Amino acid sequence: MARPLRVYVAHLEPGRRELAADAAHYVGDVHRLRAGAAFVAFDPEAALEADARVIAVERRRVVCELETPRPATRLGRLNTELLQAVGKGEKLEEVVRAATALGARSITMVAAERSVARPDESRRTRLRGIAIEAARQSGRGDLPALAGPEPLERALTAYAERRMLKLCLDPRAEMPLVTRIADHPVEASAALLVGPEGGLSPAEIELAVASGFERVALGPLTLRTELAAVIALGCFAARLAGDPA
Repeated sequence: MARPLRVYVAHLEPGRRELAADAAHYVGDVHRLRAGAAFVAFDPEAALEADARVIAVERRRVVCELETPRPATRLGRLNTELLQAVGKGEKLEEVVRAATALGARSITMVAAERSVARPDESRRTRLRGIAIEAARQSGRGDLPALAGPEPLERALTAYAERRMLKLCLDPRAEMPLVTRIADHPVEASAALLVGPEGGLSPAEIELAVASGFERVALGPLTLRTELAAVIALGCFAARLAGDPA
């Protein structure tokens, strides 16, 4: 049975509602829903959803009726916090998209020595939109917390006193990531640090280790930063597959 169409609607409240322009275009032009059609409105920032029905479709305008909102049924279950060094181009967008779909708890952008780009306010707004779209596509009812960018040293200092599994990807490490997390409880919290293009500098790795991070590797090959983040989070997510909770 196909899942009902999910449409992002901010600030869910019961009653009649005219959809925002993007949502109206998605409902009326992309999916061509007409009066009487049902869909699910969701607000991942509040972790709420509501049954909805189209009342009217006009040129660039869609009116719907929202039922009483309820808590979202499918939330991100991956209790992993990602510290992602800022990369150039669309690398950060790819990481946010994948981390949201995989269920990551939070994404903190960090500026490392070899980071080239520095996201501005407009890019942070775009990243939020990408996370919302990834939540819609994956069926996730909430969003990962999105923070930063901040200097890597400051981010590591904030983690220094936290009691949790803390891992730093380093292709030179002897311990494989999959081996290190094999006995890690799926519900337990973890932090994952991923460097930028060119990797973390030796000084940054030393700082991470001093903050309680353990060096782990994904394999003998050097991976692109966005690919490394996705594979590492995927290793955590795969362990949830057999957990029915």
